[in-house]
Amino acid sequence: MAMVRAAVMAGFDNQVRHLKADPEKILRDNGFTSGFSSECDPDELLPYDRIEQLLQAAADATHCPHFAAMLGIQQNINLLGVVGDLMLQSNDVRTALLELVDHLLLHIQGPINGALQCFGNQAYLSYHNASQTQLRKQSDELAMAHSIIIMQALCGLDWRPTRVCFCHQAPENQRPYQKLFKAPVFFGQERTEMVFPKHWLNAPIIQTDPALNMILSTHINQPEQNIPRNFCDEVVCLIKDLLPLGPCGLETVADRLAVHQRTLQRTLKEEGSSFSDLLESVRQEIATERLRNSNISIIQLSDYLGYADNTAFTRAFKRWFGSTPREWRKTVNSGG
Repeated sequence: MAMVRAAVMAGFDNQVRHLKADPEKILRDNGFTSGFSSECDPDELLPYDRIEQLLQAAADATHCPHFAAMLGIQQNINLLGVVGDLMLQSNDVRTALLELVDHLLLHIQGPINGALQCFGNQAYLSYHNASQTQLRKQSDELAMAHSIIIMQALCGLDWRPTRVCFCHQAPENQRPYQKLFKAPVFFGQERTEMVFPKHWLNAPIIQTDPALNMILSTHINQPEQNIPRNFCDEVVCLIKDLLPLGPCGLETVADRLAVHQRTLQRTLKEEGSSFSDLLESVRQEIATERLRNSNISIIQLSDYLGYADNTAFTRAFKRWFGSTPREWRKTVNSGG
């Protein structure tokens, strides 16, 4: 079961009251105790799907579709716990963001993985959310709000992104998002990501303490050792990161993992899988999620998933689900 630290709900009660609704009722109706967000241990792990459900319930009750984005932008980097502490003790912004990506599992053990990439003079901090429900809208918006406050903690409160992108469809009123993020916001995109000038990655972080950094690095690796991992999970995360960038074959993944192709295949076989099985599984997951939650065209999706052409993707999809991507999307979105 996917889990997330309770710290993500800091300030929930106050925000609901500010929006003229009753936080206790919303919490009770969704299986939480009154005062939950202000009284619980921030390190307590909670079911990820219940948090998504709670955020959507609050958005509905307050008539505020951007509830999660509004909540996240008022929080601070402390919500990440020891991961945030380690980021603040990093030498520069690039190192801090890579610490976030590498240790995100300590904050959320679930369907989200992050990536930091550069193209031209822009940097891209992206999140892949494998949740298959409409509720992921709130968690995606919360993640982007957290990205903003993290960068402001590292670079100063005046920092602004170039743009913010979401996979889900655009709401009727987009102005609140532009006001919250202080940047152009785009919906129906291929990835949920924050884009900013690459030069910020080299910005030093003021008042770092190398000794404290070493202590935190040692401390942070201890709980990670208790989180179940396997080689298949590592390969799946890498496939998700590489697919949007171009060819994602066995050779590419083996090179990124610094292992021989035969070693990669043998290790996966020992875990009861294969590279082709994992690649197909990731493609199925992303394809169904994108068809369900975005307006991406079939041609764009086939390219994103690394197929030679639209025909090859349609053939594979029909083999998986017995219908074409267009037919599947129509059935799902009509409630069939």
